[in-house]
Amino acid sequence: MRFLKPHIILLFVLSAALLSCGNKNGLPDLRETYQYKDAKPFGGKIAHALFSEIYSNKSININKKSFSKFRSDTYADSASIYMSVSRSFYCSQDDAESIIDFVEEGHTMIIASSVIDTILLDKVYCKQANTMFVNLFMGKLYNKTHTSLSLTGEGNKRFEYFYQPFNNYFSKVDSMSARVVGVNEAGRPNMIVLFLGKGRLYLHCDPRAFSNYFLLKENNYEYLQQLMQLMKPRPGNIFWDDHYNRINYREDKDGGNSALSILFKYPELTIAFWILLLLLLFYILFNGKRKQRIIPVIKPVENTSIAFTQAIAGLYMAEKDNKTIAEKMVTYFNDHIRNRYFLTTHGSGKDFVQTLSKKSGVSFESVQALYNTMEQVQQAEQVSDFELLTLNEQIQNFYKNRN
Repeated sequence: MRFLKPHIILLFVLSAALLSCGNKNGLPDLRETYQYKDAKPFGGKIAHALFSEIYSNKSININKKSFSKFRSDTYADSASIYMSVSRSFYCSQDDAESIIDFVEEGHTMIIASSVIDTILLDKVYCKQANTMFVNLFMGKLYNKTHTSLSLTGEGNKRFEYFYQPFNNYFSKVDSMSARVVGVNEAGRPNMIVLFLGKGRLYLHCDPRAFSNYFLLKENNYEYLQQLMQLMKPRPGNIFWDDHYNRINYREDKDGGNSALSILFKYPELTIAFWILLLLLLFYILFNGKRKQRIIPVIKPVENTSIAFTQAIAGLYMAEKDNKTIAEKMVTYFNDHIRNRYFLTTHGSGKDFVQTLSKKSGVSFESVQALYNTMEQVQQAEQVSDFELLTLNEQIQNFYKNRN
């Protein structure tokens, strides 16, 4: 019993770590909500506003119910459009059947989600590739990535932004009733349209293409505009979903949603759970054969400067002081330039930018754009989350490409 006690504690700690790993706060808030009123980078306010502009003669109705309840409570005119953007799209059998019936009647439905429930995909004979582990290990690799639409007469214009790569795609598509509408950077289909009855069902497995951050990048709003050109010109009603972007699991028929029942519904999480238990079992068995004398741990000298810096940074984050954070980023960056390249950073004229570009190996245009952004945030009275993210992106690009 004395031997098992520390391993029970270890199992508890690992479980707690798994439960809390999704609670890290970023700066700015990078949670993917896709909520139609959310102005954060991965909210859906811009997409909703573009919809309102495209269909200016129509009012957009917000639905907060599951689709089966929506169908039973709501009348939809012919050729209506239903838009749903969420991180995960989990639905019941009734929801999936209601979606198919809705489309077959002549309506159009667009579902954009990183995880589309297999209950729905099985009904339309499609399959989404398992990219869970790729996204897990490559999710922190930020770079310039793009997606594009396959439109006749439009060419394959690339819509780019700097963030995690578009990895999701459909590995199986029913060639009898579907065709590819869009592809990711690797040329794999990330958007398809299925012709069901009199209507169309659009499935998109990279919802970040409908986020505020993506659509506000250069001319990326044209991505959504070009997509809407595929819709029927005079829809009866416009519906915007505000239900599935709040659901992160599939409920049982009796409403149950315990942690283990949710875990075992998804093969990837089930495999990860059993691998974790197996590794813990091996550790207990092999560690029990031989016990070595415990070597006392000598506590290193505490670096109080790091703790102090973290405390100050925490205060700025708590106060949401983007202006001060941006100024600190500029100060630290200029200090780096002085120490590494022995340049005076009091001015940011053409000669200085050209000299820094030659010494660092970073292009003149990138350096000029960086210092323009730095000058802009220094002169502004307030700095938004998006401006702070842009400044951080340009600084990280400089560090990545420097000599």
